[in-house]
Amino acid sequence: MNKPKYSLRRNFGYAVEGFMHVFRHETVFKIEVALFIVLSVVAWSIDVAKCERLWLQFSLFLPIVAELFNSAVERGVDLSTRDYHRLAKAAKDSAAAACLISVAMTVMIWGVVLL
Repeated sequence: MNKPKYSLRRNFGYAVEGFMHVFRHETVFKIEVALFIVLSVVAWSIDVAKCERLWLQFSLFLPIVAELFNSAVERGVDLSTRDYHRLAKAAKDSAAAACLISVAMTVMIWGVVLL
């Protein structure tokens, strides 16, 4: 098999391309990135312990990562079929549920730290 040599730079480029693709095509992802930026500033501006600040910052990555996986699942399903299929729906709904849970986890973490 003629597999290209591993390149950290090339793979980093692919990751950036994937991020930018989702950013360009998913409105909710744009909102999550904007909230990530704003809430990161808030997390580092408020008077809480370092450990709590790290929890706040860490929690902001959860929806971003979940949305990237959700987009990957959606594109994979759309590539395999444009027809309605209950398994395609289940795959997309499961990925969307992961996004919802990640946002709920973030809200709970912020709630615990701030209250």
